[in-house]
Amino acid sequence: MSFHESCVDIRIEVRGDHTVLLAGAGVGDNAYQPAELVLDKHIGNPDGYFTWDERSFTETAENIELSFREDGVWLEADLPEIDGESGRQGINLSERIENQNGRLVFI
Repeated sequence: MSFHESCVDIRIEVRGDHTVLLAGAGVGDNAYQPAELVLDKHIGNPDGYFTWDERSFTETAENIELSFREDGVWLEADLPEIDGESGRQGINLSERIENQNGRLVFI
């Protein structure tokens, strides 16, 4: 199950050169525990767009934030391209992150 369906207080923090997804992850019986996942270990910016299975998007991204949509939680940022142009891009975190027994896990 996607993390956004079983977590509360979903947010991000930029910590130096990486961005961390934080949440209260459900563990059953209306109980939650703190959980976090470093997004830069799984998401990159090769040329102005987010990609899975890359790394270190935070090094080039600006205005990083979350967007809560009907289809899940999206990571959005202004990402530069190799030619110097920059544009707003997004990636649906709910497609590849799950809450597994109170831990945020990349799948």
